[in-house]
Amino acid sequence: MAGKSLTHEELQDVLDLVEKYGSVSEASRHSDLKRSTFESRYQRARDILEDPTTKETAEQEVSLPTFPDPDVDIDVILDHLSKRFNKQAEHEKAKHWFKIKIPTRFYGLVVIGDPHLGVHCRIDLLRRDISLLQKTKNVGAVQIGDVANNWSGRLISLYSEEDISRHTERRLARWFLKEAGIPWVAWLHGNHDQMNSEFSTYLETINAAQIPMTDWAAKFKLVFQNDVEIKIDASHNHKGTSIYNKLQGQKRASLWGEEADIYVAGHHHTWAISQEEQNGRVINLARARGYKGNDDFALRHQFSEENYGASIMFVIDSEAAPNVRVKPFADIEEGCEFLTWKQNRA
Repeated sequence: MAGKSLTHEELQDVLDLVEKYGSVSEASRHSDLKRSTFESRYQRARDILEDPTTKETAEQEVSLPTFPDPDVDIDVILDHLSKRFNKQAEHEKAKHWFKIKIPTRFYGLVVIGDPHLGVHCRIDLLRRDISLLQKTKNVGAVQIGDVANNWSGRLISLYSEEDISRHTERRLARWFLKEAGIPWVAWLHGNHDQMNSEFSTYLETINAAQIPMTDWAAKFKLVFQNDVEIKIDASHNHKGTSIYNKLQGQKRASLWGEEADIYVAGHHHTWAISQEEQNGRVINLARARGYKGNDDFALRHQFSEENYGASIMFVIDSEAAPNVRVKPFADIEEGCEFLTWKQNRA
């Protein structure tokens, strides 16, 4: 059906508005028409009324229909994008050094190394460590990343070499996050978790307890009742490597990054812990090995098969002097025994 034919008066009104306000954009703001409709009508008015060859025959022309713009006004889109950007910036700012309030003097923070839940995971050791976390008072856990292999892309064929399906892998991840009874305080996505975004999105969807989840890294504070703060710079891996120093990335972060009490990572399937003093501060550098074993990739590349440091535990006494406030352990069992002893003695 043909659209409404515009009269000379209606077309002239559009030209008059543009002349009055100086631009099409400003004139459209003072018009009852949508901006896209106004612009279309303005162009038509110029074609008909300002071209002397068409003025005389305007009434005799075939009148073509004009349709409403199917999209929203560009200003609406720009406003929406601005709100999205500001909301994202607000979200990221809130995650930077987020606070976890600790209601006790003593606390054990366990950084669980890359589990890689599957056929190469040391399940017995993982179960032992989970049991220790369940039995020990006042502990919390950080997942440092790579909860599963999550093979994707050119590596997806590796599922054919393992006695596990993608479905089972996700079932294991669900158990680890929601059903294993681990007192999570933070969860990082590693490179395997992000091999396809569907897996990390799945984890965030089932995160009913709203455990803080971040991509790759998290910076947070443990805040105790006496206002003592322990700052943790946790990353699946910090930038910087050295064949002579397993903690090169953590050392680099402590020197060139933001100030923290603990710098800890995973990723390399090797472990180390170190304490040192920097500018009057005692800092802790650590890397958790994780639970992967019998790894063909590691064997082919002659990586060492280490036996300790699957997870790293930090026992914190908020009332102790700064130089002895944090004590790291490469074995969760030893760390839990020390924490229990400290609590019982107090």
